[in-house]
Amino acid sequence: MGRSESTANLSHLCRALENYASADGAEPVNKPCEVADRLSGALYLAHSTSDANFSDICRCGHLSSAERLAAERSTPLKPSCAELVLGTAGCVFFYISPFRFPSTGCGLLFAKSLEARHSEHGAASPFDSGGLIRAFNRTDVAEPPRHFLSRHELPIPEHRGYLGRSMSFLFLKPEHYVEGVDPYRPGPIGLTGGDQRRWTHEVRIPGRVFVRGSDLQAVFAPRSRVAADPEIGDLFQWCMREGVDRILLDTPRRDDFEALRRECVAYVRRKLY
Repeated sequence: MGRSESTANLSHLCRALENYASADGAEPVNKPCEVADRLSGALYLAHSTSDANFSDICRCGHLSSAERLAAERSTPLKPSCAELVLGTAGCVFFYISPFRFPSTGCGLLFAKSLEARHSEHGAASPFDSGGLIRAFNRTDVAEPPRHFLSRHELPIPEHRGYLGRSMSFLFLKPEHYVEGVDPYRPGPIGLTGGDQRRWTHEVRIPGRVFVRGSDLQAVFAPRSRVAADPEIGDLFQWCMREGVDRILLDTPRRDDFEALRRECVAYVRRKLY
């Protein structure tokens, strides 16, 4: 999909939110909200993964799409793979929020400048696209998930305008979006089920994204993994030299994702609130 189509989608979605607010008798959603505007415009792009995958990422120096990884490993993706069904197998995925994908223990945050660098070919959606296959319920179950995603594909970084409006209107406080508190109002998109990823903005960047660059904001990993894995340790040393923030996680009960999520939320509070 081109930028003209995704820009039209953005306009349509903003109007849908305004109509939704009007029907609810609420304040206009385009009424300025300083906190929502500031947070939506500044939130980082988050990508989290397992310890083993993170070691590979540190070694090769970039995040790769499922399609590229499959080609490198000479292992075709299964036809039922969500990315193939949705047409997103060629993309690297990020959340515009703290880390939200469970069963992960290491993560990277990138500055919003990453979106601007990939604005021509990147895209966003106001939900986790994979959830259309695995978790979410749609009003029209007969509509193919790929078509539903296409109707909600938004341009980057302009999608943050809708994010700011939704943070201001759908949540009791804009900060609730960051902290993972469910919205007070469901909104006009029509998705139910799943978890926080149902309303978390996703950004998709084609091909691969280099890690050791000016867009890297912060790196998160368990203290034990940084000490034991030379690839991860080397990235942390590079970050120290380059002034990139490094967050060592203590996970005595092996609940890596909860520690990762908690420390990321705390980091966003310190930096952006």
